[in-house]
Amino acid sequence: MKKRNKPVFFYGWIIVAASFMAAMSYGLFYTFGVFFKSLQAEFGWSRALTASVSSVHLVVYGISGIIIGRVTDTYGPRLALAIGAFLIGAGLMLSSQIRNIWHLYIFYGFVASLGAGIVYSLPSATVQRWFAEKRGLVLGIAMSGVGFGTMILAPLTEYFIWSYGWRMAYIILGGASMFLLMAFAMIMVSSPEKIGLKPYGFNNEKGHDFSFQRVKYADNSGGTVSKEGLRIWTTRDAIKTWTFWVIYLVHFFAILPLFLIMVHIVPFATDVGIPKVIAASALGLIGGFSILGRIVMGSFSDRIGWKYGLIICIGFCGIMVLWLIFVKSAWALYVFVALFGFFYGGKVPILPGLVGSLFGTHSLAEIIGIIATSAGIGGMIGPVLGGYLYDIMGNYTLAFLLAFGSYAVSIAFSLVLKQPDKPLANS
Repeated sequence: MKKRNKPVFFYGWIIVAASFMAAMSYGLFYTFGVFFKSLQAEFGWSRALTASVSSVHLVVYGISGIIIGRVTDTYGPRLALAIGAFLIGAGLMLSSQIRNIWHLYIFYGFVASLGAGIVYSLPSATVQRWFAEKRGLVLGIAMSGVGFGTMILAPLTEYFIWSYGWRMAYIILGGASMFLLMAFAMIMVSSPEKIGLKPYGFNNEKGHDFSFQRVKYADNSGGTVSKEGLRIWTTRDAIKTWTFWVIYLVHFFAILPLFLIMVHIVPFATDVGIPKVIAASALGLIGGFSILGRIVMGSFSDRIGWKYGLIICIGFCGIMVLWLIFVKSAWALYVFVALFGFFYGGKVPILPGLVGSLFGTHSLAEIIGIIATSAGIGGMIGPVLGGYLYDIMGNYTLAFLLAFGSYAVSIAFSLVLKQPDKPLANS
C-alpha cells in the first residue's frame, strides 16, 4: 500500500506551477524599462521623473507584500492570488489611458502595484508549506517565474509597442495577465493538510514540522512554545529579533542596486550605441539567466546552507556591476547579462528559504511580506538616484559605483546573520 503522503502524483507540484505563474507576473513590472523612452518621447519627462514611477510602484509593492501576506496566511493563497490578478490587470489596462504623470502614479504605481504582493510572499511561503524536503529546489522553480516572465515579456512588450503603440501594449498585457492569473488562482490550496496530505518528504522524526522551530530550552527562548521543545514564531515575535532586522537590511542593500540597474539598463545600453532591440532583449535575457540561477542556487543552497548561498550570489552581483561600467559593446553587455542574471536570480529563492528556516511557516507569508517592504524602500531610492546621477553627470558611472557599494554593505550584514535567540523585548 502506498503511503498517504507519497501518492503517485503529489498535488504540491500543481502548487509549484501556480506559484510559478504568480511569480512570473512580476515580469510585467520589469517591462517598465521597455516603456521608458516611449513615455519620455510622448510626454517630455526627464529620466529622474520617469524613473520615479518605478519608485512609487516599489513603495506600494512593499505595502502590498504585507497585505497579501496576511491574506495568504489567514484566508489562503487562492483569494490572495485572485485579488492580485484583478488589481494588476486593471491597473495595467488603465495605464493605457494616462495623460499626466500622476495618472501613471495612480494606475501603474498604485492600482497595479497593490496587486504585486502576489509575486513574492505568496508563492515563497505557500510552496514551503507543501514541501519538507527539496525546499531549495521548489523555491527555485517557483521563483524562477520572475525570470521567465522578464525573459518573455520584455522582448514581447517591445514587439507590442513597435506594432501597436505603447497604449495598446498596456491593454494587451493587462487583459492577458488578469485572465491567466485568475485561472491559476482557482487551483491554489493553502496546505497539504487541507486535502488530507502531508508535505512532500514529511518525517516528524527528522524534524520536518516546519511550522515550528526546534529549540534547546523552550522555557528560556523567545516566541510561543508549543509541544515539547518546539516554538511557533508569530510575526510579532519575529520582528522583535535582531536576526529579522539584519535580514531586512541585507535585502534592502541588495535591492537598491538591482532596481537601479533593471530600470536603467535599456537606456544605458542605447546611450553607449547598442541598438534598442538588443538592449531590450538583454533585459529579457537577465530574466532568462535568472531562471537557471534560481533553480541551481536554490538547490545548491540545500547543501551548502542558505546563508552561504546568499553571500555568493550577492558577491557576484557586485562584481558584475563593476563590469557594467566598462560595457561598450553588445558582447560585453551579454557577459554582464549572463552572470548578473544568474546570481541575481540565485538570491531570490534563497532569502525566503532562509527566513523559513529561521522562523518556521506559521506566519511566513506575512513575515516575508514585511521584509519585502525593504524592497520598496530600496527600490524607491535606486531608480530615482540612478536617473538623478545621470541627469547631473551625463553618464551612469557614478550610479554603478554606488550600486557596487550597496552590494558590499549587503554582504557585510549577511556575514553576521545567525539563528534568532529571543525577542528584543517581552511580548
